[in-house]
Amino acid sequence: MGAYALTMGSIAAVLAGSGQRQAQGLVLKFLEHFAGIREALVIQGLWDEADGLFYDRLLTPSGEAVPVKVRSMVGIIPALAAAVIDGDMLRRAMTLHKGFMGFLEHEGFRDIHGKLAETPQLRGERGHERLLLSVARPGQLERLFAKLFDEAEFLSPHGLRALSAYHRDHPYVFDVEGYQSVIDYQPAESTTPMFGGNSNWRGPIWFPLNYLVIAMLERYHQFYGRDFEIEYPTGSGKRLTLDLIAADLQDRLISLFTTDANGRRPCFGGTERMQTDPAWHDNLIFGEYFHGDNGASLGAFHQTGWTGIIGDMIMRRHGAAPAIAEILSDLSRKAGQ
Repeated sequence: MGAYALTMGSIAAVLAGSGQRQAQGLVLKFLEHFAGIREALVIQGLWDEADGLFYDRLLTPSGEAVPVKVRSMVGIIPALAAAVIDGDMLRRAMTLHKGFMGFLEHEGFRDIHGKLAETPQLRGERGHERLLLSVARPGQLERLFAKLFDEAEFLSPHGLRALSAYHRDHPYVFDVEGYQSVIDYQPAESTTPMFGGNSNWRGPIWFPLNYLVIAMLERYHQFYGRDFEIEYPTGSGKRLTLDLIAADLQDRLISLFTTDANGRRPCFGGTERMQTDPAWHDNLIFGEYFHGDNGASLGAFHQTGWTGIIGDMIMRRHGAAPAIAEILSDLSRKAGQ
């Protein structure tokens, strides 16, 4: 919902900048919604400092709030809510929009003298500042990324798993007020009838969230630039900037469909006709989701509704189309003109 609020605010800003709509009030409205969502995560205690993840909390009939400590993409999704306001747009907003100034002051981005305050979410030289709006605080990002980029957890050879492989050997047991449920790592089809038999959040690779994570990394890189590096993969001792990490994730997802050193495509899994028959080998399958360990296509075929975005990803990876962050930045500049 935080990402939704920022996206709607961006749309309103573009409409306002185009002169087609008087939408500045809507921009502020969605920024206020975003701020409220961010504050709610803090008030509800959804961040777990020990584990470095966000967790759902279940309110039981007795009124007890119980954290559901499953290491899934649920714990990463808050980081998707991020936007960067660059210098020109920031200065115009501060000059022309009193409501936006009030928002900055409420969020701690402006001091009592009306100047931009010292904060980790503000970078750049005076007059050329850029502001990061994000649900996940800067101090939480490195903790989140350490889990996300761990090959023993979310990072697979072919993208990011929906559930951490940690639960392969450590199933999560939920036992509250007489109700018990177990969640374990299932890289392919689920072993329970939940979700109609699909694994969903139980381990496979899903394109929509992988795509959103890559776009999110590009936005954070737009803010931090070369100043922010993180160990990738976790435990490797190698530190990379976020744009290089985004590129590697794109390559991992693209590798689902390309041939490896043995001429086999991961997406075909153990289906030998697809792997070896020339009449079938180049007919690519856009699976609904993919095996969390070996990348085999699973679920419905063809899932062009979201897995088809691999075409867009290939274009962006190889420079045939701009990165999502660049498009958003360009729209912001046009909206501020």
